[in-house]
Amino acid sequence: MVVKSKATEVSVYRNSVSVTRVGSVSLPAGRSTIFIQGMSKSAKNDSFSVKFPTEIHAVNIQVVSYEETGEDLESEKIAKELSELNYNVETYSMLIDLRKKNGDFSSRKDISVEDQEKYLESLPEKLFGLHETINKLNAEKEKISEKLKEAEAEEEKPLIMVELECEKEGEYPFILQYQETSGSWEPKYEVRFTGEGNPLDVYMKAKIMQSSGEDWKQVKVTLYTGNPSASQSIPSLPSVKLSIYEPPVERARGKGVMMDMAASAMAGGGQMMAAAASPMMGMNMMNMAMMQTAQATVSEEETMTAFELPDLRDLLSDTDGNIANLQSFKVDAKYNSLCIPCVKDTSFLTATITSADWPLPAANASIYLKEVFAGNVYVNPDSEEETFILSLGQDERLNVIRKELPCKTQDVFLKNQKKKSHEYAIKITNKSSESIKVLLKDTIPVSTDKTITVDASELSGGVINEENGVIDWEVEVAAKSTEEIKLAYTITWPKDKQINRSTDYVPVAGSKKCPSCGASVTGKFCPVCGAPAK
Repeated sequence: MVVKSKATEVSVYRNSVSVTRVGSVSLPAGRSTIFIQGMSKSAKNDSFSVKFPTEIHAVNIQVVSYEETGEDLESEKIAKELSELNYNVETYSMLIDLRKKNGDFSSRKDISVEDQEKYLESLPEKLFGLHETINKLNAEKEKISEKLKEAEAEEEKPLIMVELECEKEGEYPFILQYQETSGSWEPKYEVRFTGEGNPLDVYMKAKIMQSSGEDWKQVKVTLYTGNPSASQSIPSLPSVKLSIYEPPVERARGKGVMMDMAASAMAGGGQMMAAAASPMMGMNMMNMAMMQTAQATVSEEETMTAFELPDLRDLLSDTDGNIANLQSFKVDAKYNSLCIPCVKDTSFLTATITSADWPLPAANASIYLKEVFAGNVYVNPDSEEETFILSLGQDERLNVIRKELPCKTQDVFLKNQKKKSHEYAIKITNKSSESIKVLLKDTIPVSTDKTITVDASELSGGVINEENGVIDWEVEVAAKSTEEIKLAYTITWPKDKQINRSTDYVPVAGSKKCPSCGASVTGKFCPVCGAPAK
């Protein structure tokens, strides 16, 4: 006996789904065998479980194909019905051709003119009736053809064969659960900036995907931030071995390209610059409030966070994504216009956020500046830094020019050394009618050889990080005015040597691989599957 089941609840993990289905079956007293429908072709065949009331005892449970049930194939019955419809359409089409042929009296002289006129007058109505009948048959054919596809697809799915011992005859409910590999979800943020002095409004949404081939209608949905298979293996403790290090013979180096080590200024906000480079898209907004929808109920499970969505909902198969609102919160931020003119002469409105204040995983975000869409950016709160920088879009109120002045090189004869002086002038112009707080970043080289010294001779009040040479200036530029920053430093090295310059670019998104799914990881957790990064 083949029995059907209906999906009632799904638990969606980052790259899999746990599906719960229910049904009922009429059982006689004694032993009987049933075949439960519901599992998809992409389901894990070894992940299912079937539950019955305690008075029902399972003797044998296994996955089988439809052919093994011994039941007549539903698709064959439907195919036979479709064949009969095709025959009827063909028959009525032949009648139309016959009536048209009989209406040709050019070679017939045994029919009176009066009979010919009567036949031709009635012919349109009879042809119309035949065409109408064919149209109805074709419409029915489309419905039957769709039923045939569904039946064939259902017969390709695995079934759960259950041999049962039942104490007494009756109608009994059952529950079928299994893991589905074709479902997943990913977080997405909306970040709204309403003005300086106000916290950011953050809305976390979920994009839910599934391609099981079945639309799950009116089901309870719970989203989990991890995976049931992630981090189950206990790591082994490796032994540590020591040996004498033999340094390799150093090859002669060619003359390096003379360039500033500007990329290190991107530390803590590297992913922001690449994502924010897209141009701002303006929209005319009416005076309307943002539509509010019910949010998920959030709970902390043993190993992950769960978002239980309100109400029952449909999760359609093979769509671009079913969107759900999870939660919203406000986060305090320090706003600046960030300028790194040694890398790019563009300014960005940024929010510096304490990582601990952002309780959600890394994900893409849509940025809105006072209801105007400003672009998309990747938010990575999982970084190991205490704060991270979030770009709110390009700041066109500022014009930044960085000019390198002529270099000066001189010999220091007493010390048999050379000294080279570098000087830069940075001008920041505020074109707006309001003052702007600017975070300016630049860099000077860092020596990795004790025979080379780098001395900062002019920083204009900037604060330098001695380890990487990054200099920060916090400047407030008044409305319609210009601020000028001077940066100067000298490099001294042995006269008979050449300096090799290399740039240590700060790693950006994708520098590590997730051990579970292989996706690019920058923080503590994978943004795709949620597994901890090693």
